[in-house]
Amino acid sequence: MLECVRKECNDFGMAIFDAVGYEGFFDGYACLTVPDKFRETWLNSHYGDLLRRVFAQVLGSEFKDYRVRLQAPSESVPEMKLDSIPQRIPRRAPVAVKKPVRRKLSLYANYTFETFVEGECNSTALRACEAVVENPGDMGMNPLLIYGASGLGKTHLLQAIAAKLQATRPDFKIVCRAAYDFLRDSVSMAEASYSGKKDLYAELREKFKENYAECDVLLVDDIQLLERAAKSQERLAMLIKILRSQGKQVVLTCDRHPSAFRKLGMGETPSRGAKIPQLSANLLAHLENCVAVGLVEPDLNTRMGVIREKSKDLPFATDEREEICRFLSIPPRANVRLIEGMLNWLRAMHTLNGVELNLTCVKQLLVSPQNDGAKLSLKNISETVAASFRIDPVVLSSKRQDKGASLPRKIAMFLCRELTKESLQEIGKIFNRDYATVIAAIQSLANLMNKDEALERQVQDIRYMLET
Repeated sequence: MLECVRKECNDFGMAIFDAVGYEGFFDGYACLTVPDKFRETWLNSHYGDLLRRVFAQVLGSEFKDYRVRLQAPSESVPEMKLDSIPQRIPRRAPVAVKKPVRRKLSLYANYTFETFVEGECNSTALRACEAVVENPGDMGMNPLLIYGASGLGKTHLLQAIAAKLQATRPDFKIVCRAAYDFLRDSVSMAEASYSGKKDLYAELREKFKENYAECDVLLVDDIQLLERAAKSQERLAMLIKILRSQGKQVVLTCDRHPSAFRKLGMGETPSRGAKIPQLSANLLAHLENCVAVGLVEPDLNTRMGVIREKSKDLPFATDEREEICRFLSIPPRANVRLIEGMLNWLRAMHTLNGVELNLTCVKQLLVSPQNDGAKLSLKNISETVAASFRIDPVVLSSKRQDKGASLPRKIAMFLCRELTKESLQEIGKIFNRDYATVIAAIQSLANLMNKDEALERQVQDIRYMLET
């Protein structure tokens, strides 16, 4: 009966059954013997069903089940033929594929999203750059063009993208280049080709491909510098096409909107001294098809935020720090670099001359040499107030009595009295009013400022504008 079982066993099962004995059939049970507990467990778990089926076929309906008994130690135990057990071949550990080491980008440490001061003038551009970092290669933001005049934060945003991606996606190959670096690489390759240096050309071409075409994110700053480099423009256009097709991200910066460029026709080369900037049709097509977000001149709140951020190391008088930042932010400045230049000047005066940076000293330091000692005139004050309220200066001397004319007129009279030594009669003349009206207007404004902090702040801002 055991021979029937052996026919259906594998090699290891055969080794088990070599040590199994059959004692007979008693009371419906087939009795088996095994030399140890291991064989008993293995027999029951692996071949129990097979044994029952075979015994039922041989013994018929009288068969109920089988039983297994351990042999006594004195009984002869057949040697278990373990050499017939197939040897398991150990699995080889997978060979770790070394990823290419990404060179750390050389970036400005302070050019991050955390140090970028957001305002109405740049919030859209900031949101677009953050969207690129969250989902690089998304067709909705690829390519992204950041445009605006010099000093508004284009390079800051570009490097902030690179820094964030380098931290969050270390496996990405990120290429961050200024346009003149791209131009140099492109021209070097072209010169090697024209001079017939095949080996050098092959080397530079392979390096160019490795640096640009095989990256995950391409960031190029100030592409307007490629204006007269037609071949380099074509290479950049081809790169954008290749990278976009592979789902790779491209971000560019430029000093103007794509609509400000003139499209060059086929075979046409950029002309020297052209008033309208010129780009090749292929590159301009990509720029016109991209998401273009602009940066504009910083508004008052943004200027103040920038000054707070960049003056943290300046030892302004503690109780006057906020007022000094307010004073410095009042004059409109075209870009952030002008603000940085002003703060560097204060820093130098403090370091080199030991100047105390309280509000009075800051005001004195920021008087330009050409205006040093110059006095404010009644006309200067009235024009500045009118500009602040965006009205014509003529309105201040008119007979209009509505709030749009009376409030700026009162402020102008108040500041003329405070910032000049002119008499009340002279102040009245410029506004076509008598001195009694001037006195009443000044007193009325003083009462309004006592009740309205926003109005008091507005008058103070105009005063700061006049002082600087």
